[in-house]
Amino acid sequence: MVKFSTGLVVALTAIAANAVPLEKRIAQTISASTQKWVAACNAAGGGEQCSNISVTAFSTLLAAAGPCDQQNSADAMIDLAKQLNNNADMIKFAQIFAQQPRNTPTSESVQYCQQAPKNAELNGLFQCQFQGAKADTFVGGVAVGGAGTIPFGLSAPLSPPGSCPANPSGPIPDGQQLSDITQDPGLANIKSGSGAAAPPASSAPAASSVAPASSVTASSAAPASSVAPPASTATCAPKTRKRGAMKKRIAQDTVAAATPWEDACTKAGGQDKCNPIAVTAFATLLAAADPCAQQDSADAMIDLAKQLNNDPDMIRLAQIFAQQPRNTPTSQAVQYCQRAPKNAELQGLFQCQFQGASQDTFVGGVKVGSPGTIPFGLTSPVSPAGSCPANPSGPIPDGQQLVDITQQPRASGSAAPPASGSSAAGGDDSEDGDAADCA
Repeated sequence: MVKFSTGLVVALTAIAANAVPLEKRIAQTISASTQKWVAACNAAGGGEQCSNISVTAFSTLLAAAGPCDQQNSADAMIDLAKQLNNNADMIKFAQIFAQQPRNTPTSESVQYCQQAPKNAELNGLFQCQFQGAKADTFVGGVAVGGAGTIPFGLSAPLSPPGSCPANPSGPIPDGQQLSDITQDPGLANIKSGSGAAAPPASSAPAASSVAPASSVTASSAAPASSVAPPASTATCAPKTRKRGAMKKRIAQDTVAAATPWEDACTKAGGQDKCNPIAVTAFATLLAAADPCAQQDSADAMIDLAKQLNNDPDMIRLAQIFAQQPRNTPTSQAVQYCQRAPKNAELQGLFQCQFQGASQDTFVGGVKVGSPGTIPFGLTSPVSPAGSCPANPSGPIPDGQQLVDITQQPRASGSAAPPASGSSAAGGDDSEDGDAADCA
């Protein structure tokens, strides 16, 4: 039997008692932080702009984001609200989002933004902290009073520590959403010296013509870096919403597409590496994403799986994710990636399409047989149209997750992609798989 020395036991006990709590990560379900804003945005007619801004926004709550990224995204939320008749609910939930605690990698408080917001509605607002975070030390061991430890516009540390205008009594429970605790952004609680927040409608005329694209781009340091800037969506969405059935948007809960992989990753010991990869991954399912961004994220998933003892569940779920249909803004099929994946585990895999999408026309009115309409490595169109190796019978129901339909990345273990004329491995006849500008 292995015996441990008394000294070693004492040392391990000391580490358990002292070192571990300081390094404890405090996190949350970041996608929940914008759900109420997205619901209000959809009700106001924001269309696909709602999802694009939301993904960028909740990614700013990750520990790796810049201290002002969260505020920049809240500004983008309000910019869009002002375009939608100064929607009061959107502004209110943007104000609450601006105060949601951010993840902390070390159970220390997270630094505050040190610049003024673009919109007056955010003046004097800053994030709360989680209750489990140390109140006297900020990330990096910075003591209270050091750079970034006092919110912009204030001249003294917060009292009580960890509080914010929406929750002036102190920090909020670890992992909880501020929007579930209160529906009041707490404008009446803004401290003197931090600037008074204007009523939501008062500053609207000055900014009503500002498009949200610039504010979203300002927060591009967030980990969801593969999301294409939604400027093209802001320009094209009004036109697509006004046309007929062929312009119907088909979307999904993109977060659900990467959640099973993230769970497997966490179980395998991926820790903080799992969530950033998952966030980047599900953002690639948005219509504005590059046609190869989904495959790139699946490669990143497999790269990490190989670091974790070639975890088979992570690899299998990455292969299924690579075949999840992407959102389509026009109820047309979505173009395929036109280059080989990095990892051999993804060879021959490509996304299914949703059943409601036209299978003979791709986004932008591109006809089958044109560049981007045949998966990389195949020489003729997919048959049945809209199918993929994991679901060779055809496209899947609108909005559903492929991982809820099958747990196998290839039906019956088949190694060949389910397409006619698919025996040639390198017969790609497409030079450019880019989707239309408005996709």
